[in-house]
Amino acid sequence: MGIIESSMPLVASQAGVWEGEYVHLDADHNEIDRHRSRLVCRLFDDEDGKARLAQTNIYDWADGTREIRYFDGVYKGDRVWIDNVNITGWTASVSLDETQRTIMVGWVRAGEPDFRYYEMITVAEDGQAKNRTWHWYRKGRLFQRTIINETKVSDDWRTHDDPSYYEFRPRAAV
Repeated sequence: MGIIESSMPLVASQAGVWEGEYVHLDADHNEIDRHRSRLVCRLFDDEDGKARLAQTNIYDWADGTREIRYFDGVYKGDRVWIDNVNITGWTASVSLDETQRTIMVGWVRAGEPDFRYYEMITVAEDGQAKNRTWHWYRKGRLFQRTIINETKVSDDWRTHDDPSYYEFRPRAAV
């Protein structure tokens, strides 16, 4: 058993492949975007003893465009810490949740200290589905929400991995 599996079992349960849909809403609940998603979440301990969580988000729009976002985090203390060209932040289980089904995420966009984002992930009891809500803030004011429903399609991320998933690729035609 790895470090994150033993220290953060709910976060560790996210390893695998997830598919779903993102719906972005403005502050007045008007839909501003909708797209499909596939997440490849990897969990491993490095040779140097660091526990890592790496995730690739693949977003596909109906117009045939795709964006790939890669996040790599290191477990320290009670969280997984992420620091890359796009964001600085963390993820952790919520100890106050007696059901042990809730994960929180918080980050700041790189180069934009007034741009904050908070996410709550609620994992189904069978571990095969999750629902996520994002709240986006600029200068302390909510400007957007995102609602995500996902289903786990595989526990084995290795068979769904691809070398092209390890870098940021902005939205472009596939």
